[in-house]
Amino acid sequence: MKQAPFHASPTFTPQFVADALGIPLPPIPAKQKGNGLEPFTFVTSDSRKVQPGCVFVALPGEKFDGHTFIQTAISQGARAVVCRRGYPTTPSASALYFMVDDTLAAYRRLAAAWRREFSVPVIAVAGSVGKTTTKEILAALLRGRWKNVLKTEGSQNGFVGIPMTLLELRPEHGAAVIEVGIDEIGAMAQHMEIVGATVSVLTAIGPEHLEKLQDIPTVAREEGIALTAVAQAGGSVVINLDDPWIRPFSLTLRTLKKQVFSLPVDLPAEAIARLPKEAVIGTANRDATEVEILGGGMTGERFTLPLPGLHNARNFLAAVAVARHLGLSTQEIRKGLATFQGAEGRSQIRELPGKTFVLCDYYNASPASMAAGLELLTQVAGRATPPAPRWACLADMLELGPDEERFHRELADKLVALGIEHVLLFGPRMAALADELGNRGFKGEAIHFPGQRELAAHLLSGIAPGDAILIKGSRGMKMEEIWKIIDKTAQSYAKAETQALAEAAKHAPGGAGEELK
Repeated sequence: MKQAPFHASPTFTPQFVADALGIPLPPIPAKQKGNGLEPFTFVTSDSRKVQPGCVFVALPGEKFDGHTFIQTAISQGARAVVCRRGYPTTPSASALYFMVDDTLAAYRRLAAAWRREFSVPVIAVAGSVGKTTTKEILAALLRGRWKNVLKTEGSQNGFVGIPMTLLELRPEHGAAVIEVGIDEIGAMAQHMEIVGATVSVLTAIGPEHLEKLQDIPTVAREEGIALTAVAQAGGSVVINLDDPWIRPFSLTLRTLKKQVFSLPVDLPAEAIARLPKEAVIGTANRDATEVEILGGGMTGERFTLPLPGLHNARNFLAAVAVARHLGLSTQEIRKGLATFQGAEGRSQIRELPGKTFVLCDYYNASPASMAAGLELLTQVAGRATPPAPRWACLADMLELGPDEERFHRELADKLVALGIEHVLLFGPRMAALADELGNRGFKGEAIHFPGQRELAAHLLSGIAPGDAILIKGSRGMKMEEIWKIIDKTAQSYAKAETQALAEAAKHAPGGAGEELK
């Protein structure tokens, strides 16, 4: 994407909006205060967030059409509306109507134009897995240098979420971290066009959204555009040497603005020594809670990982590699890392009474992330002596296309190899895994349940203090309900036990209930 000249104090003026959309400035309503050319306060596509002075973009949706909320938005103070051509306007309205053929395309054009007003580093984070975690860690690290860092909220990484984030850019932001997700061919090219990233990092490649992305080679090709587009535009790329689909980019991309990272597992020291000196290389401790960094000007530096697990160690290295490429010092990285706060449902380790650890990782699921979650479960259980019994509560992995049954059955390989003691399954696709485990004569407990409540009830009836539990499934399976049930039950038990102890204390000799004589 070609960059336009930057302005010191960009503003959302009516003329800016018209120019961005490629249409004439509409007539200014007589009811507008002043001359009607003052800047708008902000842009939103959510009618619930409308405030006086904003621009409301009426987007079509699966459940609602934003056009039905236009009059409500105007009544709440919206000064302008972006709507489809032919929408019946109200002559006496106090809002400007920017008429377009496609409001979503207009929303994205507006975001692209606004992004070009800023010269700050804009980092695109893409990949099949690990995007959100890497984005959160990277945004934290960058706060070690810049007080205000814009980042994608949650997983708003698609056709609506990306422009939503870009439109939040303000002069006070020192950098922006934009998560980019795809679920169809051609999407990455469109996203990178509006993001205008100065740096891009690709986390990992694996099965994702295969209904439209078809197969892993296609996934790799489409995700790879996150690197090639930035390199072709003269930006910087950060490359994961551990991923066989991403590693070739370290040789094929014709750019000098390149950084690489690696978390080599069981790689001989002489092989590590052959890696580029500027590479950010990490070695993790036994339970993957700490990383020591070699190379990249940080040799010998140790960090406690913000989230445990080898997969999160690699996400951390990706973020460190970007930060170092942007010139952050070790001290700035440590300062920023102290501000990290994990996202809900992503590798969160919670604790129930009795030192029972629950790994809540139910925001999303794919074959790669399932395998990583089971590894992390084993690492958490291994902290106890002897290792704690493990409970894997797994729900369907969605959007895996025609081979979804095979992907679910193949999870048996990891479960058998790790020797997981208890496997509790939920969802129609997980029935295939239950069948596969039965066919293999799986020695652990493996049960398929019709719903979350039944699974949670069995879990509660079997767990003991000190056990380790993994709760994981695709977002649509709502596996957070499992955590809510067991947490609520544990809280109730703890409250009842406390009350019973207090009551017993009242009647004990010398207790509060004994009369003074």
